[in-house]
Amino acid sequence: MPLSARRPLFALIVICSLACMSRPASANSVGVNGTAYGGNDSNGLSLSAGTASIFSAAPIGFRQVGSGTAGIPMTLSFWVLPWSGPDNAIVNIGGKFTDILQGAGILFTGSFTVPFSALAKGTFTAPISFASQLLAYQDLTLGQGYVTPGPLMASLVSNGTGVGTFQLIDIGNGQFIIPDATFEFKGSGNLAIVPEPGSLFLLGTGLASFGTMCWRRILFRSPA
Repeated sequence: MPLSARRPLFALIVICSLACMSRPASANSVGVNGTAYGGNDSNGLSLSAGTASIFSAAPIGFRQVGSGTAGIPMTLSFWVLPWSGPDNAIVNIGGKFTDILQGAGILFTGSFTVPFSALAKGTFTAPISFASQLLAYQDLTLGQGYVTPGPLMASLVSNGTGVGTFQLIDIGNGQFIIPDATFEFKGSGNLAIVPEPGSLFLLGTGLASFGTMCWRRILFRSPA
């Protein structure tokens, strides 16, 4: 092949490879369903979103969920935070596994009034809203008893509504604390999965090969 033809061909291969290597994460709109709990010095979350399933259970957490007074409107804001580690997180993204889960977690909010009857019963259920941001990273030391975060695998940003069930402890004069709560929620979000470098390289190589074939056909095409 003449040198003049090799130069454009080499440029084509480089451009195809760089274009694929710089390809951004693909974001998909997904439905989100899950449960979570918090309080009593622990918290956990479990949800599914498209091709992702996420579970996290932390050995530590907030001491309580909130407090209030029966018959008086209150606003609740409570975070359930992600936790990483071989015994604390199970994350599957499109068939790929990791145990490193980070991000802001899930924020549950709600405005409601706890009646005196619920205070006497010791439990109360109310509608809530949620917003989440979770990040899954590759575990470069998977199976070795500790975690070393690698490249980002996927991110999930979502929001929606649900129901919170709150345990109540009467502390007198109509006042109460909420030592723990459970949440059921559903909504929608964006799941962005980051392509692996190996997959991008193969894609770039394939495009370059296709370009090479087309270039050769043009080069060696017989004149009419």
